[in-house]
Amino acid sequence: MAHSFDTETYNKQVNAVWRATLWLSIITVVEVAIALIWMYKVDPEGHSSKIFINSFFVIASLLKAFFIVGEFMHVRYETRALTLTILVPLVFLIWFIIAFLWEGAEWLDNREFWGTIFDQAPKAPVHH
Repeated sequence: MAHSFDTETYNKQVNAVWRATLWLSIITVVEVAIALIWMYKVDPEGHSSKIFINSFFVIASLLKAFFIVGEFMHVRYETRALTLTILVPLVFLIWFIIAFLWEGAEWLDNREFWGTIFDQAPKAPVHH
C-alpha cells in the first residue's frame, strides 16, 4: 500500500517534525541548564526544599511528552475520539498514581503516630 503526497503536504510534515524536534531540544537544554544552576549555584549543599525545581521538571517533561505523542506518534492528526481514547485513561492513570502515593503516605503517618513501626527486626521465638 503506497502513500503518495504532493510536495506541499510533504514539506508541511517535514517542517512539523523539525519544529517539534527544535522545541524538544530547547526544553531539554533549559532543563539541563536549570539543573546545573540549581546544583552548583542555588543549593550546592542540597539542604533546601526541591518542590519548585521538581515541579518545573514535571511540567517540562509533560510538555515534551505532548510534543512526542502529538507529532511523532501522530496523535495530533487522529480523530477526536481516538485522541480521547488515549488521553482519558492517561489522566486516570496519573490520578491513580497520585492517589496511591497520597494514601501510602497517610498509612505511614498513621503507623508513626500510633507507634507501630519497629526499628529492629522481630526477634525469633525462644524455645525452652
